[in-house]
Amino acid sequence: MRKKITGIFIILWMIIIFAFSAQPAVQSSEISGSVAYRIAEWQNHFFRSNKSKAELYRQAESMQLIIRKGAHMGEYALLALFLCLHLNCYAISRRRQALLATGITAGYAATDEFHQLFVPGRAGRFSDVCIDTLGGILGLLLWLILFQLWYKRKQYSSKKRC
Repeated sequence: MRKKITGIFIILWMIIIFAFSAQPAVQSSEISGSVAYRIAEWQNHFFRSNKSKAELYRQAESMQLIIRKGAHMGEYALLALFLCLHLNCYAISRRRQALLATGITAGYAATDEFHQLFVPGRAGRFSDVCIDTLGGILGLLLWLILFQLWYKRKQYSSKKRC
């Protein structure tokens, strides 16, 4: 049952990534610009900077690239995490799980960038494949850390019972 559930999560997440990539550049920029502006407003309020709307727009514009690439990394980190959860259902080593998750994540990033070649205003870039793959690797590292913590906790609780 766990194999099916994690497999469904992977497929759904890949569809979500595909849907975001299918957005024309104008629509994608509007979304990331809106997020950047909200962050600039929050910072302005939090630090009591009293910036004008024009200053907030300039700040949002300067943050937009970082937000876009960070979102890409987050999307692929989550994909790698779902892949690790799924691959953990099979009797394969952690090393093989890590290699498979990284390979599948990088492969999907490459096909996603290829897909963007056909979307108005978008471009498929090798640098974006690298950024997405780095996000996947960060997701993989998170998985390994969480697994180690879970494993140590499990060992500790089993020793405590004895």
